Amino acid sequence: MAAGEQRTRHRKPQGASCDNCRRRKIRCDSVQVPGNQCSHCLRGGLDCTHADIFKTMSSAKSYVSALEHRVEKLEGLLSKLLPGIDFEHLDNDTDVEGLLLGRPLECLPRNDADSIARTLSKLKLDPDTNRFFGKSSGVQLVQVALNFGQQLKGQPVHTSPAFAPKRGHFWQPAQWIFPPPGDDSPKYTFPSPDLLASLVDLYFQEVNPYNPVIHQPTFRAQVADLLHLRDHRFAATLLMVCSLGSRYSSSPDVLLDTFAFSASPPPSPTSPNDDGSSLRHTAGWKWHNQVRVLPKNLIYKPDLYELQTIALSSLFLLGMSSTAMAWNQLGFGLRRAVDVGAHRQRRQAEPSAENEQWKRVFSVLLCLEWEMSAQLGRPITMHEQDFDQELPLECDDEYWGSAKFMQPSGKPSQMSYFIWLIKLLEIQAAVTTNIYRTRKPRDFSGQASTPTDAQSIMEFDSALNGWLSSLPGHLRWGPDRTDRVFFQQSAVLHAKYHYIQILLHRPFIPTPLVPSPAAGVLPSLAICTNAARSCVRILETLVKRDVVLTPFLLSTAFTSGIMLLLNIWSGRRSVPISSLALEQVHACMALTRSGERLYLTAGRYTDILERLMDTHGLDALLDHRGPSFPAVPPAAQPGYEPAPCPELFTADKPFAELSGPGGDMAFDAPFMASELESDSFMTWSSAPSGFSLDDWSYVMEPIPVPGPVPPVDELRMRRALCGFWN
Repeated sequence: MAAGEQRTRHRKPQGASCDNCRRRKIRCDSVQVPGNQCSHCLRGGLDCTHADIFKTMSSAKSYVSALEHRVEKLEGLLSKLLPGIDFEHLDNDTDVEGLLLGRPLECLPRNDADSIARTLSKLKLDPDTNRFFGKSSGVQLVQVALNFGQQLKGQPVHTSPAFAPKRGHFWQPAQWIFPPPGDDSPKYTFPSPDLLASLVDLYFQEVNPYNPVIHQPTFRAQVADLLHLRDHRFAATLLMVCSLGSRYSSSPDVLLDTFAFSASPPPSPTSPNDDGSSLRHTAGWKWHNQVRVLPKNLIYKPDLYELQTIALSSLFLLGMSSTAMAWNQLGFGLRRAVDVGAHRQRRQAEPSAENEQWKRVFSVLLCLEWEMSAQLGRPITMHEQDFDQELPLECDDEYWGSAKFMQPSGKPSQMSYFIWLIKLLEIQAAVTTNIYRTRKPRDFSGQASTPTDAQSIMEFDSALNGWLSSLPGHLRWGPDRTDRVFFQQSAVLHAKYHYIQILLHRPFIPTPLVPSPAAGVLPSLAICTNAARSCVRILETLVKRDVVLTPFLLSTAFTSGIMLLLNIWSGRRSVPISSLALEQVHACMALTRSGERLYLTAGRYTDILERLMDTHGLDALLDHRGPSFPAVPPAAQPGYEPAPCPELFTADKPFAELSGPGGDMAFDAPFMASELESDSFMTWSSAPSGFSLDDWSYVMEPIPVPGPVPPVDELRMRRALCGFWN
């Protein structure tokens, strides 16, 4: 190589700093000074060299080669995650989110144990990559200190500084707490392809419109891509979908071959004492039992599939003999959601499919836990002030790919139901927290700090009325609706509305030990009875249209039956019991009996109602061998609308004044005045509020009836009631 070419190759780049100035990070003027000796080196008597820059240039070729190799490896990985995409022909303007829509989400490996040592900037509200630390945590305090240091240096505080600890062994999770590799790779057995497709269809037809855990287009694309054969977390979610779809399948392949853990063979469907429901109760368990719903090792961050699996499993367990397990799972699922910040609002300029799925699964877990807690009489896990997650978008699944998730104008969304259900259950959660609290909250002065009963009832009645009056048109009650989904959604919402009325006013029925200032008027009794009858009408209409009642609706029918029975017992000294009152109780029993083929709790509800009827000879007063339902119930007639809560209380009317004249209420029920006789009011003025047999022993005296009354095993009945929810 010629000397001139050699000099040209090693010519110093224009504007390059010398080695001394580069190390000191100061401006270098070697280019402007004759002889290329910068002023700093001249004053310090140093050699002005440029060796480092030539060393960097000599390694540029190897650096580029390393980058090319990394790009090739990344393209190979992306080809596995997104098969069928030609990355060589993608330009910089390609919509990456459009490529990911319908593709697997949350497919990170389960062994990605995060560490705070990486950077504190990752500890933010981002459930797909990080864990959540709230304002009171020490992590947030460290972040405040780091931000304060940035302010002193004049740096912007919106860029979170990295925190790199020097002693990594204190920060990295110990390897011995991780499970063996084989524990995290379960082997699943799936239904045949035809049965799998059928069960998925049944799930999206019968379950997802009312509990929207899954985004249908994304899920179906993942199943078609055979993701369940590569990702065991998605496989668990798919098996939960299959178990729920099995409830509505007529295929014998969804049933267990034998009763697990049973010493005797299962009853035959043709047995005279069994209608085949015992075998039907095994539907879906072969898929559900394969999955470890609650993870064995909590060192791993929860992902979207885990929360979906927990929500779907809890839905499956409802109505079976494991109700308490479902309640515990829901509480665990909410804790896991909080672990990754799914309960907090995410700041995004535009909605995304992934964020919407996080919002949906969190909302379903929250609603199910609120409903279960109310039925079991247990405290809720999360209160309204514990989260600020936004409501899911009112946009159906098929329109997620459109710009900004826009529902077509003039087309009602099926997601409207779920949004209004959340709003209704927020009222229910407030009722259970305030009305059924274990003890009253106290302030620092030691004095009770809680609103009066009158204020509480007034606020909740007003909230319920506001909710009912704000319902969109396609969710208002109409028994003649032709759209099956909207018909069921409106029925569920109105049945739950009346159930919450009962839940709100039931404790205010006075007892001998707790006198009530409203004993002369007793509005709570009238409201509970009227709400129970409204529930029966709505649920009757559902059953007449071949709708299978869900466990929550079956519980509503059972609660209504109990309230109607208590109303009958309250008038035991008055005129003979009307056949209409007994027909309504038998209608509740027919409703619970309609769910016995799918749910074990339905049979328990029926048994309890029948035993209570037999105990006091009520069953002998009515020949119910005919139809269980009235020919044309009032709710099935055109123009029927459920009555809102009566405005019992106003701000200028004290609660005690309700016992005086003028406190009567008008109900949209022509039979109300005739069936709540004066003797009934006198009985309810000293009626207990509890539902135990001991509380009602002095009220539930046998009613004289012709013929002998069958003996009752009171001890066995009490034991059955105590173990009912186990």
